[in-house]
Order: sequence, then structure tokens, then C-alpha cells
Amino acid sequence: MKKQSAEAAAAGVDRGGTWTRLSCVDSRGRELRGARFPTTELGRLALRLEKEFKKLELETNLPLIIATRGAFSRKWKRDFLFKTARGRFNLVDVISDAEAAHFAAFGGKEGLLLIAGTGSVTFYKSSAGELIRTGGYNPADGDPGSGRWLGRKYLKKLNKPVTGLGRGQRQRPATGQCLSRGQRHRPATGQCLSHGQTAAYAKVLLVSAEKKEGWQRKLVEQAQNSLAALIAKSLKKTPRTNKIKVALAGGLTKNKFFRKGLIKRLREISAAKLVFTAPRVTAQTAAARMALAAYKKGK
Repeated sequence: MKKQSAEAAAAGVDRGGTWTRLSCVDSRGRELRGARFPTTELGRLALRLEKEFKKLELETNLPLIIATRGAFSRKWKRDFLFKTARGRFNLVDVISDAEAAHFAAFGGKEGLLLIAGTGSVTFYKSSAGELIRTGGYNPADGDPGSGRWLGRKYLKKLNKPVTGLGRGQRQRPATGQCLSRGQRHRPATGQCLSHGQTAAYAKVLLVSAEKKEGWQRKLVEQAQNSLAALIAKSLKKTPRTNKIKVALAGGLTKNKFFRKGLIKRLREISAAKLVFTAPRVTAQTAAARMALAAYKKGK
């Protein structure tokens, strides 16, 4: 492996609910380049990464960490990824996307992280290193306050069809039955939306809500209240202190209008002093830095 600071020394992947992102860093942990592509079935990830590594001219022996949703709740994913990466990549670890996002925000230190994107969940890392989760259970209507939840509410308000399908399923327009993973079917009615596609309508809603009062603004306020309540619930699990660092991540919090209203609501309901911060780097770059650290430690 080349050790010059200008060359890639490690790589990281953040496999989220909608997008999968790849990043590489040099020997000093500085981000060099990366790629983004739609999240697909886990079984296709290794093949897609091979293509992206080739495009980015990355050596396949680079230390690699994959951060993926479901790593906490579905332990089989770790074994599966190591199996599919064998002989293809130098995979050193598989972690949850939340762990990578928390490291991106706090660099391994204590802090409370809210991820409000397609779904919504909070993670607090204690001084002992324990990652405590609140929310993120993905009910039929989506996590309250999340992009998918907002998208579904928005579509229902417009009397647009919304399906309550599970991850990776598609609907037959005539029968309403679901196709299993891997089966291809493109409904002519356009009624079948993935979680990510549904969440995309939240952006449309935010544009309308920022411009004028009305039901659009009320929906956004409901989402902000739900997320504030989620953080308040998470704070009950943290040590009592006068000041708590809170990082906001995910697509919804990147919208200035939404973020401003959320922070205002949080300050209204929280007795503790909240210090808001943004992630220092992306989750995929954080994963790459963790891979680099693991490589250096094992030398």
C-alpha cells in the first residue's frame, strides 16, 4: 500500500436508507475523493464497490470499513459482508451507520446525535463508550418526524396513493401484492414508492412550508415537534449535566428553515443547555478514518 499523503490510504462506505456513499482518505486522514449511488440489496454491494473502486482508481487492498443500517439489529449482515468481500477487498470491520455518523460528529467522544433523514433516530455515546439508541424502529408510517413520515403525510394530503410496504418490496398495481427482493416489476400506475422515494417528497413540502403558512407549515411543525420529543426522550437516558452537545445530521437538518425551527423547539422544551454542532466530516469519511486508524494500530 502506498504511503504518500497524496495517495489513498484507506476507504469507508456509508450505506444509508436511500444513498450509499464511498470515500477515501490519505495517510493523514484527509478526504481525497468519493462516490455516491442508490442503495440496493446488500448482496449487490460488493459488485458495485468493485466498479466504484475502479472508477476512483483505488487499490482493492486499502483498509476498508463499511457502515450499514441494520448492523445493530441484524447481526448476520456483518458475516455476510465479510464473506462477500473475501478476495475482493481488505475489509477490516463492519459497523452501524449510526456509529460512523456519531464518530463524524464527535470524533469518538461523548455527545447526542440526531439523524433525521429517510428515518429518524438518536444515539448517545457515554463516557464508557456505550452507544445508546432511541427511536428508529421504522413503523408502517415511517419514524415520526422523518423524511419518509413527512413524505407520506404530504402525499396523503394531496390524495396521492401511498403504500405501506416493507424495505425492498414492490407492489403489483392490480392485486396490491408485494414482490420479493430481486424480482423486477415497474408498475404503470406509479403508485409504488420506495422509502427513499417517499422521503424525497419532504423536500417539496419544505419549500412550500417556508414560503407560506397553511397545512404545509403545520405538517413541518408536527415533524419538528416529533423530533424534539425524540431528543427529549433520549436526554432522559443521558447523565444529568448542565450542558449537552447535540449534533444534527440527515437530509432534513440540512434544510436551514427546518433546522432553525427544530432548534427553537428544542430550546423551548429542554431544561439542559444544548450546544448544537454539525458533523465535522461525512459518515463515509469517518468510516475511512476509522479504517486508517485500525490499519495503523495493527501494523
